[in-house]
Amino acid sequence: MDCKLDMKDFTKSKKYQALTTTGKELFWKYGLKRVSIEEICKEASASKMTFYKYFPNKIELAKSILKSLMELSIDQFEALINSDLTFEQKVEQMMHMKMEGTRNMSVEFLKDIYANTENGLLAFIQKYNDQSVAIFTDFLQQAQVNGEIRQDVRIDFILYQMNLMIQTVNDDALLGAYNSPGELIMENMRFLFYGMMPAK
Repeated sequence: MDCKLDMKDFTKSKKYQALTTTGKELFWKYGLKRVSIEEICKEASASKMTFYKYFPNKIELAKSILKSLMELSIDQFEALINSDLTFEQKVEQMMHMKMEGTRNMSVEFLKDIYANTENGLLAFIQKYNDQSVAIFTDFLQQAQVNGEIRQDVRIDFILYQMNLMIQTVNDDALLGAYNSPGELIMENMRFLFYGMMPAK
């Protein structure tokens, strides 16, 4: 079989799906460093030869997992933005989506993405982040026009605060106050959104 299969063929393969599913479970629980290719193959009931047919290393496996999740997240985000829900309902759904996206994700894996720039994961997901930010910016601008968020807060400042939120996952002292990274992310989201709601 030709090793240079296109991505559609990859995703149809049961072994490919088993490797990505298992990789996600192990990376989410332990991070990248503590998980070996041998462990992934054992849990996925796949040989190392099969692994290397699809991925040159575990970083590329992580990228495949993140790509799939980010693309799904953007599709769901756009559908939510374009829905008939109220601004408040959309905000609540955004927070729910954020919680689901980080559910069971370990501190180690978050740091693999945001603190360890050498593995290239942060650079890899940057284009998806940029796409999400563009969608979110349009959403905020329209909400401001509609009077749903404060007129005296600049959109650029809100986006800047969101970037600061991401950096909090690298603060071990702050993380220690929460049961999981997801809880800290939700705290940040609540503070950001409700802090920009109009005074009543």
